[in-house]
Amino acid sequence: MMFTPIVPIQPMEKMSFGQTTPVTAEKSSGFGAILENAMKDLETLQAQSAEDSRKLALGEIDNIAQVQINALKTSTMLQTTVQLTSRAVGAYKEIMQMQV
Repeated sequence: MMFTPIVPIQPMEKMSFGQTTPVTAEKSSGFGAILENAMKDLETLQAQSAEDSRKLALGEIDNIAQVQINALKTSTMLQTTVQLTSRAVGAYKEIMQMQV
């Protein structure tokens, strides 16, 4: 019987969904840029999920697990985008209620 030695777990790198260009300081500054990137990533993931669903319906998919993973990524990104939007609206309302 052979034992595998215990090795420390390496930290995971931050995943970026659909990002193809390097992030620069002027591009990523501000909440608007974060929200815009989230919307672009959501659109990309929704398109991928729709394509996976189409292929699954036609029987062209060999890896069903990847379809599920893509669907969960899309669902998570949608929830993230909704939360970002809700927080932006909440912050805007709070700012508007401040007395100057």
